[in-house]
Amino acid sequence: MKRAFGNAALLLFVTLWTVGARAQPPTGRNPRLDSLEVALKTQTRADTNRVKTLNELVWEHRGSNPARSQQLGSEALRLARQLHFRIGEAKTQALLGILHSYAGRNEQARRAFEACIRLRRELGDSVGVAGMINNIGSTYVAQDRYEAAAREFVKALAMEEKYGTPQRVAEDLANLGNVMAMLNRTDQALKYLRQYLAVKNRDQYPPNEAEIRYNLAQLLLQVGQPDSARYYADEARRLSESVDDRRGAGIAHRILAQVMAVTGQLAQAEAHAQTALKLAQQLEDKPDITLAWLTLGRVQHEQRNWKTARASLTIALRMSREANDLRGQQQAVAALAKVSKQTGDFRQALAYQEQASSLQDSLLAAETTRQVTDIQTRYDTDKKDAQNRLQAAQLRTQQQVIRQRNVQLVAGLVIAGLLLGLGYLLYTRRRLRREVEFAQERQQLERLRSQAVLEAEEAERRRIGSDLHDGVGQLLTAAKLNLHALGEQLSIQTAGQQTMLQNALDVVDESFREVRSISHNLMPNALIKRGLAQAVRDFLSKISPDDRLKIQLEVVGLDRGGRLDATVENVLFRVIQELAQNIVKHAQATQMTLQIIRSEDELTIMVEDNGVGFDPAALGAEAGIGLKNIESRMAYLGGRAEFDSSPGRGTTVTLEVPLAAQTVAS
Repeated sequence: MKRAFGNAALLLFVTLWTVGARAQPPTGRNPRLDSLEVALKTQTRADTNRVKTLNELVWEHRGSNPARSQQLGSEALRLARQLHFRIGEAKTQALLGILHSYAGRNEQARRAFEACIRLRRELGDSVGVAGMINNIGSTYVAQDRYEAAAREFVKALAMEEKYGTPQRVAEDLANLGNVMAMLNRTDQALKYLRQYLAVKNRDQYPPNEAEIRYNLAQLLLQVGQPDSARYYADEARRLSESVDDRRGAGIAHRILAQVMAVTGQLAQAEAHAQTALKLAQQLEDKPDITLAWLTLGRVQHEQRNWKTARASLTIALRMSREANDLRGQQQAVAALAKVSKQTGDFRQALAYQEQASSLQDSLLAAETTRQVTDIQTRYDTDKKDAQNRLQAAQLRTQQQVIRQRNVQLVAGLVIAGLLLGLGYLLYTRRRLRREVEFAQERQQLERLRSQAVLEAEEAERRRIGSDLHDGVGQLLTAAKLNLHALGEQLSIQTAGQQTMLQNALDVVDESFREVRSISHNLMPNALIKRGLAQAVRDFLSKISPDDRLKIQLEVVGLDRGGRLDATVENVLFRVIQELAQNIVKHAQATQMTLQIIRSEDELTIMVEDNGVGFDPAALGAEAGIGLKNIESRMAYLGGRAEFDSSPGRGTTVTLEVPLAAQTVAS
């Protein structure tokens, strides 16, 4: 019963810009805009008052006339810079960033917000800086770059908690909760959304309050807490109905239908699903209507009303196809496959299962393409920024050289020898400084390249693991269905034939388990959801099934200070995997000890075995690849690896990683 609702999509919102209104303004008659236009015509002097009026007009025009708003913003920016009016320039940059965001120009928006941050830091405006960091996070959300968005929201929250208001703190907590849910970090999402509800004196706008609660309900349903999910869904329904928000009420009823189905209260589940469908149809909201039909069909499937379930799911499938919603189509055909299987129509079940597999492949391909494009975009952007900085440094250096030569020419008529010597010393100093700058730029580019390689490697592991689980796994499921269908069509009579068929089914099941094991090794769920320590425990519990290798794991202090950064956890987990597998394959050891010790500013990992040992200096080129790979990964983290071994006395490997700026809030 729980499986029928385990993959329901989360219902999320992300609070938009912290500067100004939450939504685009109406485009009707605006008396304030008219009075500002009149005031601008009378302000003929190029002074700070004109900058302020221009900024006000930028905001008032943003919805009714975006082109005019952009034009006024450009004029305000030029005039503010001419007057060195930092406060006005900062506000203009913030407004231009919002205009770019409304138009979907996220990269330009981000550059404007970053310029505003620099100005507000000069002015000591910490609250304004936090608001712009939050806005940058929202641009990443618009591009589905949730990891980057989470980093920005964490920085914004830290500043808002120190300098901001409860309203701003609540907005950042809501943003973080919803982004963590999009990243499937359910525990963190629940933590932030609950912290939002605990903020006193926040703006309690009923639709937003309802949205937070049905997001919480959906998350709690996913982690197997239906009673708590029902409480928050009821709260969301009550809040939505108090302001006649029929869409919010419909979503709450849809979640309540899922909760009731999970707890076996199928009659109440159907009633809630019917109510959700009725509300969606009143609003003529096609996406909500589709989800309501899908929910109703799943409830009817749990009630074993096969005919009505098939009809409801067929409607959901048709509407998903009309909207070109691949995710909705995949969920609908997967549910129809289950209905067909329950009614004994294995041929139709197989057809639906094949459609579901094809749609899942399309979704995975689209997601992979998006991730690759995102990585390439980030790399190109960073590379372009580095090139721009390099060109700017070269231009500044050239200008300095030109000025220096002019001075030397003028003064050379009087004291040529002295100035020539002084000029040579200055030129040499500038050249050395330029070489240092160039070396720093090269080092930065090398770090960016290493980061991109490691991110691409981890993304490829996830993609392969996901493909094995969702691609090959679906094919094996289809093969099993085929074998079942074939067995029924052939009407097997003899015990020998039945044994052969059962053997074939057993082989398929064993293959499915093997694929699942490989995919979990490539993409360990424990690392994603529960952190480094639990992932290492799960991995070590599986590498010596015959207990010939006794493993002792000690973890000290890793639960303090929050989770490590995801990149740090991934790199360290892969290094520990490499070391443990080397011991299993080559060391001939009977004992292995792994210690993970976290102090205030450093993480130390020690791996020790009593195996045959080796001479690191005597290893060939191929034998040293693994050790070089470990050293390069540790260097990427700013840490180091030490190998202490000699033939006959085992091996000790010590890894040290500095923790400054390496952790995020858990």
